[in-house]
Amino acid sequence: MKLIKNIGFALAAFSCVQFAAAQQAPAANKLSAYVAIPGAGTGLMVLERSDGNGTFFYLQKGTDQLMQAKASACKLFYIQTPADMAGALRSFYDGDYAAARKAFASVKKKYAAYAGLPGSPCTMAALHEVTCAARMLDVAALKSLAASIPGESALNAAEQARLDAARVLGMVNDQPDSFAPTKEAVEAAMKKHARNLDSESNGWLRYALARAAAAQVPADQLQGTIAEDKVKAASVAVDFYCQAVMSMHGSHKAVPADALNRALALLWAMPGVKDYAAKVSKPVDKKQWNAAPRDFREAASMARYIKTLYPAEGNAADSLVDKVDAFYFNAKKGAKKGE
Repeated sequence: MKLIKNIGFALAAFSCVQFAAAQQAPAANKLSAYVAIPGAGTGLMVLERSDGNGTFFYLQKGTDQLMQAKASACKLFYIQTPADMAGALRSFYDGDYAAARKAFASVKKKYAAYAGLPGSPCTMAALHEVTCAARMLDVAALKSLAASIPGESALNAAEQARLDAARVLGMVNDQPDSFAPTKEAVEAAMKKHARNLDSESNGWLRYALARAAAAQVPADQLQGTIAEDKVKAASVAVDFYCQAVMSMHGSHKAVPADALNRALALLWAMPGVKDYAAKVSKPVDKKQWNAAPRDFREAASMARYIKTLYPAEGNAADSLVDKVDAFYFNAKKGAKKGE
C-alpha cells in the first residue's frame, strides 16, 4: 500500500504535464485520487462523485465546469485511502470485527457517491462489512448485506467470488430441506469462480453445506442418540465441517471453532458412542481405545484438538468439550520409537 502511494506521489511530483484539476484539499466527504488521463496529464485531483459505473467527475481547474472521465481509460487511477477507512481496516486486521463492521458501515454511507470506482472506499467497505458479518456468523445480517453492495461491478474476480460465497453462507437457515438448494448454490459458485475462490471463501461454502446436512438431524437426537436413518446425514455434515476447518485454518477462529463444536456434538451422538463411554474409564487405556467405536475415537480426538487450538473460542469452552476430552488416549505417549 505504501509503495503504491509513493509511486503516486512521484508521478504527481515529476510529471511534465500539470494536471488540470483542482489541487485544494478535498472536503470531508470527498476523495482524492492519483489520476493519469490520456491527453490531460498526471497528478493528484479531487473527485466530485461517480456515476456508479466507473465514470468519475471533477472540476476543471479555475472553473466550476464539471468534467468527466472513465476510470478504465486512465493510465493511472488510485484513490487515496481516507483516514476513516484506514481506521476501520485497523480494527478489521486486529480481529475486532464488531468495531470494524460498524466503522465500515459508516464509510460505506459516507462515500456512497463514489461507488463503482476502482478501489472505492464505499465498495471496499461494503465488501469488508460482509466479511465481518460472515466471520461473526451473523447469518441474518449477512444475507441482507451480501444481497447487493454498492458498486459491485467494480469488484475484481477474487472479490466477486468472495461475495458470492458469502451469499451462499447467508443461505444457512437450519431447515431440514435446505441441503439440496445449498448444494446447488455451492456447485454454481464453484463452477462460476473456480480458482478465484480463496481458502476462506471455500471454507464458507463447506460450512454452509455442513449446516444444511446437519439440519436433517433432529435437534433432540443430539441430546440422545442419532437414529440410524439420520447417521448418513450426520456423517456428511461432520465431513463438511472438517473440510471447512481445514480450509479456513489460520484466517480467523470463530467459524472454525463453531464448525468443530458442531461436529463434536454430532460425533458424540452417533450410535454406540455414549453407551461405550458409560462403561470405560477416563482416560481410556490403550486396550479400551483400540476397542472403541470409530466415532468415539474421533470425538475424543476432536475434543482434544479444540482444547489445544481453539480454547475459549465461541463454544469451545462448552462442557461437552471437557467431558469428551477426558476420555482421550494419546497413542503416541510412551510408545517406542518406530511404533
